[in-house]
Amino acid sequence: MLERWMTPSVFAEIDATNEYELSQTVDGQARIQQHRQTFIQEADLKWLAHAGIRLLRLPIGYWALEDQPPYLSAKPQIDWLMDMARQYDLQVLLDLHAAPGAQNASDHSGSGNTGNVQWYQRANQQKTTQILLDIASEYGGHPALWGIELLNEPLVNTRRERWQLWRWTRKTSRTLRSKLPPHVRIVASDCYQPAWWSGRVGSNTLDIHHYQCFSDTDNQATSLTHHRQVLDQRSGEYRDYAQQQPLIIGEWSAALPPGVASDSTEYAHCQSQLAVPANVDAWFYWSYKTESPGAWNFRDCYSKGWFNGMLSSR
Repeated sequence: MLERWMTPSVFAEIDATNEYELSQTVDGQARIQQHRQTFIQEADLKWLAHAGIRLLRLPIGYWALEDQPPYLSAKPQIDWLMDMARQYDLQVLLDLHAAPGAQNASDHSGSGNTGNVQWYQRANQQKTTQILLDIASEYGGHPALWGIELLNEPLVNTRRERWQLWRWTRKTSRTLRSKLPPHVRIVASDCYQPAWWSGRVGSNTLDIHHYQCFSDTDNQATSLTHHRQVLDQRSGEYRDYAQQQPLIIGEWSAALPPGVASDSTEYAHCQSQLAVPANVDAWFYWSYKTESPGAWNFRDCYSKGWFNGMLSSR
């Protein structure tokens, strides 16, 4: 999955803002293939293993296994990463980040340049289920597979959509479960509504994404307020949710809003999140690396010593 802000060089001097648009430009597909072949190398997997990382979350689109014009299949790269992960004793959570019809309005959901959420159409839900079954068929027996995530951050605007998503999650999970080994997890998103979804995902693992840098409240808060929110609120929430089902933090970051962001405040924000009692089964920093340094770049943060002595206990 490409996001322009993470790898701007791939989009340089091209009138495209996302992978959908880039795929339709003159040399866009060649750029995408070049990026896939060079951005992550064996040295990256070796570095991650040496750093103490044991589990990777890999965002993939509904075009992962076969071309879905204008998108190009990424199967060779996924095959390679799964095998490299096995070689370095890493496990992988395959995350369906973009579904047919787009499950949210962000460009990383496969919505292209429209921003329209059409995933709730029955045909798109059926296609999504089949894609997940295909993923299970292809990788279910791979030693490096830790789990499959049904959908990334589905947008839920109404009660009807919420219950529709819940019914689809329950039905698809049951079908998928019958095709997977017992140890492979099925992961369901909390849709940024953890209080509602907790206790409603059955035997699945619940995925919570937690950022403090996007909302108006985040932008108005001081660095101390951000720090206290982590220690006073998250600890209790994670404990309560973890009592109802297995729990992971599928995305988190040290990033803070521009008004309070600095190396010192984001380092403190990172440390406060790491200090929260580990009531979760796994956590995944967004992202492993970007072209620019900063709080969205785990490898850069690690090089600054932000995680010293912390990974072995997580």
